[in-house]
This record gives sequence, C-alpha cells and structure tokens, in this order.
Amino acid sequence: MRLKRFFAVALCSAVTMVAQAAQPAKSVNFSHKDWDLVCDNTLTCRAAGYSPDETPGGTGSTVLLTRGAGPSTPVTNRVMLADTEDAENQKQTVPVLLLSGKSQGNLQPAADGGWQMSAPQYTAFLNALRHDQSIGFRNSQRTFIFSGEGATAVLLKMDDVQGRVGTPGALIKKGNLAESSVKAAIPAPQVEQAAVLDNDDRPMTKAEIARYKPVLMPLILALKQDGESVCSEEVVGSMGWWITRLDEQHTLVNTTCWQAAYNMGDVYYVVSQDAAPQLVTYSGTGYEKGVVSSSSAGRGIADCVSSADWTWDGQHFVQTKVTNTGRCAYIRLGGTWDLPTLIRKVIAHAP
Repeated sequence: MRLKRFFAVALCSAVTMVAQAAQPAKSVNFSHKDWDLVCDNTLTCRAAGYSPDETPGGTGSTVLLTRGAGPSTPVTNRVMLADTEDAENQKQTVPVLLLSGKSQGNLQPAADGGWQMSAPQYTAFLNALRHDQSIGFRNSQRTFIFSGEGATAVLLKMDDVQGRVGTPGALIKKGNLAESSVKAAIPAPQVEQAAVLDNDDRPMTKAEIARYKPVLMPLILALKQDGESVCSEEVVGSMGWWITRLDEQHTLVNTTCWQAAYNMGDVYYVVSQDAAPQLVTYSGTGYEKGVVSSSSAGRGIADCVSSADWTWDGQHFVQTKVTNTGRCAYIRLGGTWDLPTLIRKVIAHAP
C-alpha cells in the first residue's frame, strides 16, 4: 500500500469508529494520484495537492485550495513546505513559486507558518496545473517538490460537487451557464450546548465501579465493527473507570476500550436511571466541559491526524465536528491542514 494512501484507509476506519452515534453527514471524499478532495456538509470544498510519494525527506510540499459554495465564490490558497527538518532556518527565508523551473516571485506569509500565492501567482499556478507544467517552491536552503498529478480530476470533481461545471467560474470545464445555477451554501446545523455539572472527569470510587461496571461491561464487550469485537476484554478497565456528572439525571462513564501501537480509544456511555445507556463513542481520547473528543494519528510520527468532537445538548452527545489533517506526507508533525467532513455550529451555554 502506498504510504500516503495509508492515511486515506486509516481515516475511513477512524471515522467509522468515531461516528457510529451520529447521523450520517453529507460529505465528499475523492482522491486521484497526488491530489485529494474533501467537501463538508456545508458544501465548502478543500482540494489538497502533495509532492509525490518518493520525494526525499524534508523537500515535500502541499497546496490547499478552498472554496465555499455559491455563485462567484473565490478560491483561497495556502502553501505549506516541509518543516520536519531545519524548521527554524526555513521559517527565516521567503520561498518563491517555480513554474517550469522559472521563478514567479516570492510567496506571501500566511498563518501557522504557511505561505500564500498572490492573485497573479495563483492564476499562473492554476494554468500550470491545467497544462501539466512542473511546479515547485524554493527558498535559500532547498527546493521543495510538488505534483500536479491528479489535479484535473480532483478540481473537476470540486466543480461538479458545487454545481460549477459549465459556468464561467468553473476551475476546469468553463462555459456560459449562469452563475446563478451554482449550488448555494448549506448552513451548518446548530447544536445548543447544555451546561454541565462537571467540567472534567474523575476516577470512580469502588462503590461507583461496583454500580456501573456490571451494567456496562456486557455492552462494551458486545460492541462490533465489521463483525469483530471492538473492545479488548484484557484492556477494558485496565486504566481505571472514570465518571462525570452531566446533570442530575445523566452521568458520563468512560474506560479504556482498545490500545494499538500509537493510538488508544476509550468507550464513553451516558447513563441515567430511566433509560438504557447511550453509547457516545469507543474511540474517545478526552472529555472537557461537555465535549467528548477523539484524536487518532495515522502513523507513529503523527504527521497525519483525524479527530472528532461530540457536544452535550442536555439529552445526547451530538457529533459536532469530524476532520483530518490530510495525508501522511511528512510535511508537518501534528498534521498540516484542517479538512472537515462534518461541521455543526455549537451555540455555547451561558457561563
């Protein structure tokens, strides 16, 4: 399996594990060669291109093109160069855009240590993608490799998802269709976050373990994914049982479910006196102030990460975000981009 493809497979698995308690979201994931497309449930699309798999360490790069839905919506661009080696030195030099080996001028600084192409540079960059010209970046230390392989298919898919094919604003197949025919943005669904009694969880007392463990253990061991058990009987409870008071009627209970080489997951249940326990997730990694979170690295060096949040609304934990940081491309430890597939607007409770 190609290295970068590993994260695409790992992400699908992780999203399946963390999303079983939420309603399916309308989203698009599409990949071709060195480019990926992720469109979230608001119809905002993000296309990310990368350097080829065989790129030497420390010379990779990635470009993110983001476009919201709606007529005549502009495209924003971001450039990130590998900073896993000599990061401090690289941040002191301004890179240039290279098209067919020729400099197109300096990039502009952007947030989080990234860079941005000017409007003329972006136009030239897009034209180079369409005509299979070589693309790269260079600073005073090194040249960073980039690939346009797969860009046409991915950007055409972006146009298709947003209803732009055949319009003047299409990235690939332009035409004379009215911009009014482009799909409108979909507002993010809202979730009202309820106040909670406990902002953090705490270890259970012996009495609490005796109360909750016999009820939850059979449910935990019965959890299945693709016909196989999710939680390991040897792992469940090995790092203790934890409890959180949400309100007078609902309590959040969690314990370790599974462990892997560089990831682990806790199983979270909401319990109450008048209803069956509600499963939140079996890949949780934390709770704070009414939000259960999950984070999973695609490989040991954590240059690609998937994550999700669930927010307490007074009755249920509603999944409010699912995102990932892009491919395992050795660009940035901790991940490079924020590529959500699910977004819900959280209306916070009054303090």
